[in-house]
Amino acid sequence: MEASRARGPLRRLALIGRPADRSFEQLYRRHARDVYQYALAVLSNPADAEDVTQTTFLNAYRAFQKGERPEKPHNWLIAIAHNVCRMRWRQAGSRPREVALEEAPEPVALDQESPDLAEVLTALAQLSFNQRAALVMRELEGRSYQEISEVLGVSVSAV
Repeated sequence: MEASRARGPLRRLALIGRPADRSFEQLYRRHARDVYQYALAVLSNPADAEDVTQTTFLNAYRAFQKGERPEKPHNWLIAIAHNVCRMRWRQAGSRPREVALEEAPEPVALDQESPDLAEVLTALAQLSFNQRAALVMRELEGRSYQEISEVLGVSVSAV
């Protein structure tokens, strides 16, 4: 793979003289968009989502080079991305406070117009990191509660 034709994390890998093998390149092509969309939904910042995507695939490449071949590559990559997002979240120090059940805002009335994207992103930003991640995985990715619990490292009932 030529470094000039490579994109994203694979470009960096090619530039450092460690070309990704064909199966990892296919893994990247198949899942890069999903990883980016997950990171963007959780972090709400395109630049951060790009960084998370790149770091996710660099971490995955290192594991891949050590012989790791996940049964469910999509889940594996989202779990890596989730951990990278969590690390960025902690480093930023901008964690919103947990909302107690009695403090929960009133639900939006169904007869109102649907919220626009900005309103949805604002509402997501008010959730804790794991709440936001669980909601993104369930509602945007259509994951099962079992899959979400595995990625987040919590029980199904906690999800």
